[in-house]
Order: sequence, then structure tokens, then C-alpha cells
Amino acid sequence: MRGLTTKLLTTMPATRLLEVLMKTRMGLALVLLSSATASQGVPDARLSIIVYDAAHIGAKTLVSAEHLTGTILETAGILPSWSAGSLEDLGSQGIDFTAYGRKECGSEHALAILRIEILRQAPAGLAAQALGLSLPCARRGVQIIVYADRIVNVSETGGPTFARTLAYVMAHELGHVLLRSAAHASAGLMKGTWSKTDWQRAAASVVSFSPAEAQQITALHERLADTNVAQLDSLQAR
Repeated sequence: MRGLTTKLLTTMPATRLLEVLMKTRMGLALVLLSSATASQGVPDARLSIIVYDAAHIGAKTLVSAEHLTGTILETAGILPSWSAGSLEDLGSQGIDFTAYGRKECGSEHALAILRIEILRQAPAGLAAQALGLSLPCARRGVQIIVYADRIVNVSETGGPTFARTLAYVMAHELGHVLLRSAAHASAGLMKGTWSKTDWQRAAASVVSFSPAEAQQITALHERLADTNVAQLDSLQAR
């Protein structure tokens, strides 16, 4: 192709040759500009997620669940990195049950480190449909708790595999924290109570954030890369 192009150019009149060269240069400039514009988009936010497997479900199951959860988070511009938390350190983390106001919660910088605890059993008295718990405005400690026995029940009654169900529960609860809201949607990942049909769809395809939810998460976490990178550096230095 290069030889053919050279031959065509060398047999053209000088005026025509100049015209072709100018168009070629302009086309190249447009390609470079479009590439530069694409690279200047909003950068994905890094998020470190520490999982405390108090239910001892095992590394293989966790890796599978984390992979799907990560795929869902990436649709909102969040790039997660996963690590296993020490159960010995879990007690020192605590849980922040402070009742922050909506304005106070929303104005806080997004956290670059989130913590999930997987418990073997849900506490007595918890609503039967509850698969997990999240604290959207917590500033420290464990922000998310999921219940392995409730996940087993969904999986064994026509739902997806245990790992896939766990992935959706983690993604849903992470969604609350990333959105800084306890509110639920009428459909999709952030729906409050999933029907059997919802779970069947989740078994066959990826249920993700709605475009509006993804846009909101991205907007809330655009500043994470600049303001909270020190949190990640501190964690990695330990």
C-alpha cells in the first residue's frame, strides 16, 4: 500500500500533489486531536476494597465474586483493587453508626478505602429479605456487612450461584456507599427487594448501575484521584 501511494503522488501535477498533501496533513491532525481529546476524559477513580471473610467462604469463591463486582463498578468509572483483611484486625476497625445529616454526608470527600465484612449468619430479628447492610456516610471502620446464610438461601431457591449472588450483594451495598444514599431504585442493581425474576436475569446477564446512577457516582468521585490518593499510598506502605 505504501508503494502504491508513492506512485500515485509522484505522477500527479504539482498543484494536485500539494492539495493531497494538505488534506493528508489535515486528516492526520484531526486524528491526533481526537485521540488527545479522548485521553483527556474523566479518569477512573481508584478504590481499594478490603474484604474480611469471617464466614470462611474461601478464596476461590471470593475471587469469582470480586471479579463480577469489579465489572459492575467499572461501569461507573470505579477501578477497584481487592485485598483480604485480617480477621485479627477486624475488631479494631469498629463501625461508624453516627447519624450524619444528608448535607453533611454528601459534602464529605469520597473514601478511597472501603471495608466489607462477610458474616456467617444474619442477626436475629433482621428483615428476612435483607442480604446485607451498608453505612453510606460512615467515615471509618467497616462500611458494609453481608450475610452468607441469606446469600445461600437465594442461591438454593432458584437464584444465581453463591459467588454470583454475593457479587451482586456487594455491588448493591457498595452502590449505597458510593452514591452516599440509602435510597433504593424501582429497578436494576439498586432495587431494594429483588424478585425471583430479577435473580434469574442476574444469573444470565450482568445487572449494573443505571446510566443516571453511574453518572452520579462518577460525579461524586471525580476528585477521589487527587484528594484521597494518600489513603491508598498509606495502605500500600503497610
